[in-house]
Amino acid sequence: MAGKEKEAILLCLDVGPSMNQAPSGHATCLESAIDVITLLLQRKLFSESKDEFGVVLFGTQRTANRLSSDGYEHITEARPLGPVDLDLIQYIKNDIQPGPHTADFIDALVVALDLLKESSQGKKFTGLRLLLFSDLGGQFSDDKLEGVINALKGLQVELNFIGPKVEDEDDDDGHVTRTDNNQDDNGPSTSDGRTGLRRPTQKEKTPQQRAGEALLKHIWKEVEGEHYSFSETLSLLSFFEKRAVKQTAWKANLEICPSLQIPVCGYLKVKQSTQKSWKSTYIKGKGKEYTPKTIRSQHLNDDEETEVESEEIIEGHRYGSDIIPISEEDKVNMGYKPPGKVMQVLGFTKQENIKRHQQLGSSVYCFVADPSDQPGCVALSAIINALYETNSVAIVRRTYSARSNPRLACLIPHIKAKYESLLYIELPFMEDLRQYTFSSLSSNKKNQPSDEQLSAVDDLITNMDLMKANVNEDGEEEEALKPKLTFNPYYQRLCQCLMHRALNPTAALPALSPAIAEYLQPPRALSAECSSCVDKIKELFKLERVKKQEAASAESLWKDSDVNAAGPAAKKPRLDDDAVDTTDFSMAGMAKGAVQEVGTVDPVGDFKAMIGQKDQDRFTQASDQMQNRISQLVRDSFGSQFYSKAMECLKTLRGASIELHEPGLFNQFLRKLKEELKEIFKTDFWSQIISEKVTLIDTSESSESTVSKVEATKFLEETTEEEEVAPAQADEDAEDLLDMM
Repeated sequence: MAGKEKEAILLCLDVGPSMNQAPSGHATCLESAIDVITLLLQRKLFSESKDEFGVVLFGTQRTANRLSSDGYEHITEARPLGPVDLDLIQYIKNDIQPGPHTADFIDALVVALDLLKESSQGKKFTGLRLLLFSDLGGQFSDDKLEGVINALKGLQVELNFIGPKVEDEDDDDGHVTRTDNNQDDNGPSTSDGRTGLRRPTQKEKTPQQRAGEALLKHIWKEVEGEHYSFSETLSLLSFFEKRAVKQTAWKANLEICPSLQIPVCGYLKVKQSTQKSWKSTYIKGKGKEYTPKTIRSQHLNDDEETEVESEEIIEGHRYGSDIIPISEEDKVNMGYKPPGKVMQVLGFTKQENIKRHQQLGSSVYCFVADPSDQPGCVALSAIINALYETNSVAIVRRTYSARSNPRLACLIPHIKAKYESLLYIELPFMEDLRQYTFSSLSSNKKNQPSDEQLSAVDDLITNMDLMKANVNEDGEEEEALKPKLTFNPYYQRLCQCLMHRALNPTAALPALSPAIAEYLQPPRALSAECSSCVDKIKELFKLERVKKQEAASAESLWKDSDVNAAGPAAKKPRLDDDAVDTTDFSMAGMAKGAVQEVGTVDPVGDFKAMIGQKDQDRFTQASDQMQNRISQLVRDSFGSQFYSKAMECLKTLRGASIELHEPGLFNQFLRKLKEELKEIFKTDFWSQIISEKVTLIDTSESSESTVSKVEATKFLEETTEEEEVAPAQADEDAEDLLDMM
C-alpha cells in the first residue's frame, strides 16, 4: 500500500529567543531543528512522496493565524498543507529567522491542530501527524491542556516531539520515552561524522524546561506520543530514500502436474536499482515533461558515407566467415514460441546441489499463495514446509508471458514467523556456463603456504567476521552491512549533488559527505581489532618488486661481443634458477619485439620467447596456445606433411613443462590429444608418438607429477583395433587421391 499512502504532516517550530542561544562555534537548537526539517523534506522530495506539509512558527515578531482574535499571539501560520517542493525547502533553509518573543507551546499546538484540521478537509489522508520542534524554554500555561489532548485524540493525530535529549524515565504506566544514547549532546558540539551537520550542545536545563518536559510527558502518556532528540533524528534522516512503488503481483498457477495446480502470486523482493533517464526535461511555463527525439541514420563505410534507408537494411548473423541474412519472417518462424504464462515444476533436488555461482538474474521474486484460494494456501504451505524439512528446492520452468523466452529457476523455501513463501532465483542453461580449467596451487611446492601463514589468514578471517561486528543498544552483537540497512553510495552522492545544485545553481558541487565516504569502509571497531592480524600477514607474506628484465640493445650486444673476444664468456644473468633462458640476441629477434602469441611460422621459437618472460600466468597462456598449434598442425596436415613440426612442438612443450614444474598441464593435454586423434582419424600421428616414446611426465621426471612410471609406460601401450587400422585407411585414401590426380 506504499504507493497510495498519503500523510498530512504539520511542522510546529519554536523560533523564540531560547532556541537561538548557544556558545560561540556551536549549533543552536533552532539551527539543529532547521537541519532536521531540511533533511526530512529532502527525503520526501527524492522519494516522490505524496505527503503534504504545513508550517507553523511560534515566537515570531508578528501574529498571523486564524485564532489571533482569541489571544494566540506571536504565532504565524507560515504555510498551509501542500506537497513538498524546492520553494518550501528554500524557505525553511534560508528564510526562517529567530524571533524576539516567547510563545506558549500549548497555544502553538492549538493553532497547529486548527490549521491541520482546516487544511485537511476535503482531502484523503491515511494519517495526520504533528511534529513539535522546541527546547521548551518559553513560558506556558496548562489551562488548555485537556482541550489539546481531546483534540489530538479526536482527530487521531500522532504527536512527535523533537528537541533536546530527555533522560530515560519510566512513566507510571511503564511507557518509556525515546532517547538518544549519543554522548555528543552531553559535551561540546562537534561535526557529526555521519551527516556532516553540527550537533547541538546540551546545556544545563532550566526549571522552566523541566516543567515543560513534565507537561509533555503527561501528553505522551495520554496520546501515546514519541520523543526524539536532535542527534538521533539527524542520524535517522542522514540518507535519501527512493520512491516507494506499489507492487503488482504476477499471478500464475504453480503446475506440479496437469491435475495439480496451485494459484500463486509473485512479488519482487530484490531488484537492482536504476536511476531515472537524463533525457527528459521540464518545459518551464508549460508544466509538462519533454523528451527530446532521437534521430538515427545508417551509412555505408565508404568515402562518401552514403546514407542507407532503413527499408534497405536487413539483419544478418555471422556464421564462420560468412554473413547469413535473416528476414523478419525468418525471425518470426525461427523464434521459440512458449505456450504463454507458465510456472511448471520440473522436479526437486537437494539445496546443496544449487551452487552459489549458479544463481543468475538481476532480481529475486517472492511467491506466496493467492489469498483468495484457501485450498491453494494449504497446499502451498504443505509444499513449503516439506521442502524446508527435506532441505530441498523445486526446479521450475517459467515464462512471463507468451512473448517472453522460458527461464529455468529454483524455488527455495523461506519461512518467517508471519508468512511462508518460495524465493525464485534463476538458474543457468548449458550455454550460460563458462568452463575454465585452472592449475592447482598444490601442484607446485612454491605455491604451498606454510602452517604459520595458514594460521595468520585464519585469524584474519575470524577477526573480520561481519556477523558480530556491530553492537546494538542492548549490548548484543549483530551483523554489520545488512542489505536492508546498507544504502547505495552512488545514489546518495547523486542526491546530495542534485539537491545542492537545486538550491545553489551557480555554486561548486559540495565535497563528498562523510557518511557516504565512510559507508563502504570496514567498521572502525573491526579494523582496530584486526590490525595485529594484518601486520602479521605483512610480515609473513612479503611482497618484493621484481625488476623488469631490460630488452637487449645493439650497444649492449657489441659490448658483450668485445668482452667475449678478450676473455671467457660471462655467465648470463637469471631472474630465476628454474627459468628457461630463451633470450634471442639475433637481429631478427630484436626486430621482432615482445612475443604475445604462439604463431604457425615458428611456434617453437614463439613458445620459448613467451615462457622466457618469467611469468607463471604467461606459461599457462603459452602452453594453451602451443597445445592449440599442435592440434592445428595435425588437423591441417595432408598425410604426414606437418607431423615433424607438430612432434617438435610436442617435445618442446614436454621439456618446458618438466623444467618449469607444470607436468599437470602437459599430461592433461596428452590424454586429450590421444582421444582427439581417434576422432579425426589421425592415429598415424599417435603411432609416431609411440615410436618417439613421448609419454606422460612421471614422478621420476618431476616431483609435482601424480603419474607413476608404470602408468606412463602403460599409457603408450594402450592401443585398440581402430588405432591399428586407421593409418592404413589414411594411406589408402592418400593413394586413391594421387591416382585421381
